Amino acid sequence: MKKPDVVIVGAGSAGCVTARRCAELGLKTLLLDRKPMEEIGQKVCGDEVSKAHFEATGIDYPEGDEISSVIGGADVYPPNMKNELKIRGWAEFDGWTVNRLSFGQRLLREAISAGAHFIPNVHVGGPMMIGDQVTGIEYKDLMSKDIEIVKSKVVVDASGFAAVIRNKLENPLIEKNIAKEDIALCYREILSLKMPLAEPEVARVFLGGEIAPKGYAWIFPKGVQEINAGVGITGGEGRGSPKSYFKRFKEQYPLLFGAKLIEGKGGAVPVRRPLKSLVGDGIAFVGDSALQVNPIHGGGIGAGMRAGVILGEVVRGAIAMRDISANGLWSYNTRYFPFFGQRLASLEIFRRFLQAVSDDDMNFGFERRLLEAEDLMAANRGDGLSLSTVDKLKRVKRGAGRISLLMKLQKAAGLMKKLSKLYSNYPNSPDKLDSWEKSVLDIIESANFE
Repeated sequence: MKKPDVVIVGAGSAGCVTARRCAELGLKTLLLDRKPMEEIGQKVCGDEVSKAHFEATGIDYPEGDEISSVIGGADVYPPNMKNELKIRGWAEFDGWTVNRLSFGQRLLREAISAGAHFIPNVHVGGPMMIGDQVTGIEYKDLMSKDIEIVKSKVVVDASGFAAVIRNKLENPLIEKNIAKEDIALCYREILSLKMPLAEPEVARVFLGGEIAPKGYAWIFPKGVQEINAGVGITGGEGRGSPKSYFKRFKEQYPLLFGAKLIEGKGGAVPVRRPLKSLVGDGIAFVGDSALQVNPIHGGGIGAGMRAGVILGEVVRGAIAMRDISANGLWSYNTRYFPFFGQRLASLEIFRRFLQAVSDDDMNFGFERRLLEAEDLMAANRGDGLSLSTVDKLKRVKRGAGRISLLMKLQKAAGLMKKLSKLYSNYPNSPDKLDSWEKSVLDIIESANFE
């Protein structure tokens, strides 16, 4: 396939879904990945995905050996481990921890069955260009060492956080430099516990600077007696490695005493709003390459799948209209940002708020329930932290003595609402992007809660 309509770099969940949708719509689709075919799906990840993402995309639910555990709730712990917030009974929270290899293999099979051509074991060197227009890619076959050039109408960078295409482009529409404080360094282990879990359907999240500076620790069930547990920290300069924090966590948390290590790996994930534009001339970005992750916990499986379906349809329309410029691909932005994308953006404000709260204030907030389960779910839906007048008065009463904390909470609520509104009015053409981005950055810069 020397001249496909679209070439997709990276066969993760976002890349496979994009490839499947492109192929279903009749496009000649080439999917490339560095890994061997039998390793597609393997990734350092929390492995959790919500049912809502499958309902939104029409992709079949995980089943059989793709499912490690069914998830139906979460416990969120403050630094002192007391007064945890129990989240139960929210349908939008229901989902699974998945076996990433089995699930990834299924998404790959579906892309191939739809007509995508897959080539594993390749290293993509970079984009082919004519001026600012991306016209294809160059890759090296890792087995034969042959160099191949592929010309295509559209290139999709689905290469994950490495963003092997995006990082080699010079275009004012395309962001390259991601701030260190917007990157989470993670370490996770798959562990077999000595005792079965009391609630194998409940995820656990742990906050606090001692446990994970400007991040969190997690324990996600992968069965009755197996878990995915780890630590993610942001802007990790001078703070030590996430592995060292996880080692300390294992030594202090009774559930993990004597657990048997199955696998341990580290990685990095972006934890900020998505790229200002998901497209350029002849190029589009999806998944971690597009920063399509939840800034609170770094989860990106569902966000990337949602984007992949939209992107496949947009690429088909742009090729049909013979306009594969940024302008021709722009509806990817206008279909993603005002809806699911604005959720991700507003959660960056919430992440900054949580990172700025001291351990002492966080313990107080959990004790007095200054944040309720409903607040967390509303924020996750993109509804912000909409506090009514009556609600504010109740929280002021409960938070007496910590007015500064309440003010920070109210500030976060206001900024989340502003940012959501801005994303709901995403510009309808590239020429309006600069002024829109300035408004976004003004809000982000004002989200200082120190």
